[in-house]
Amino acid sequence: PLRPPRARATRPEGSMSSHYAPPAPRAGTYDSSQNPGNAQSTATPFMERTFPCGSLFGIPIKIHVLFPIYMLITALYGFSGGDPEYGAMQLLLNGPVLFGTVLVHELGHCFATWHVGGQVRQILLWPLGGLAYVGHDGDASDDLKVSIAGPLTHIPQSLVWVVLLAASNNGQVSLTLERDAFFANLCREAIVINVALFAFNLLVPAYPLDGGRIFCASLLLCGVGVSTAATVTVYVSAVLALLIIALGVYLYNVMSIFVGAWVGAKAYELYKVNQQGRLDLHPVFNKYCDGGGSNPGGGGGAQPRSADAGAGGIAGALGGSG
Repeated sequence: PLRPPRARATRPEGSMSSHYAPPAPRAGTYDSSQNPGNAQSTATPFMERTFPCGSLFGIPIKIHVLFPIYMLITALYGFSGGDPEYGAMQLLLNGPVLFGTVLVHELGHCFATWHVGGQVRQILLWPLGGLAYVGHDGDASDDLKVSIAGPLTHIPQSLVWVVLLAASNNGQVSLTLERDAFFANLCREAIVINVALFAFNLLVPAYPLDGGRIFCASLLLCGVGVSTAATVTVYVSAVLALLIIALGVYLYNVMSIFVGAWVGAKAYELYKVNQQGRLDLHPVFNKYCDGGGSNPGGGGGAQPRSADAGAGGIAGALGGSG
């Protein structure tokens, strides 16, 4: 008989798809006016450890070397209990199901980027989720559209799994796991993953998750100054990072701890750049800066200073990490 996954060990909260997830800004190397289609200089050596996995809609798909390692570890954990069905369930959930779910999420960011006239370089899948390397020269409202597009893909994805569940379960839809119902349980777990990713990425305003991107764009649209918006984003993200880590410790969830640490690290990077008055070096805020620094004064920083600056303003990843 199939054992229910232990504490939903499908790691939904780690797959955020966060939003843009740009690489860390590095003074002297990040070109804020670069063409997003040629954004190699923004990638860190760690994130460059990838291998190609074809393309979709003309978008190159790459997989980080740690992703198959993560799949292998979760599969071995699942099979270690001596239950082949449980092991197979973990392998499918943390492999093809999670892969496909995150990929569709990132495609949502890519399609939204094209809709606002931007460019897409590639999609990267890694253990903490996905990264869509995109760029556009729009304003904060366009940032908002691109950021929210990823989480919204989980609505139709959930509906597809609901239909499959109903078709495999005599028309009945219930999230209660059952014995001897492998495919139906797979559908149930996939629904849970999609609902969790939708809520986590949309409702947690921690940079660089999607919710943090949405929060930041909303601040700019409300007329908050660029430097002030960055400061508020930093402190909100720092608090949420600590809460995510604490939750991971409480639940013995290693992936949650990694996600919290990653959010905290990105918030600290933004803090340092803002303190130096060099938000023009940051891939999210650079297009809202005038000439070469932050805008500490306050209001109205929601328009890009130029088409070139705006084009490099979002050379990161929506829906995942940064």
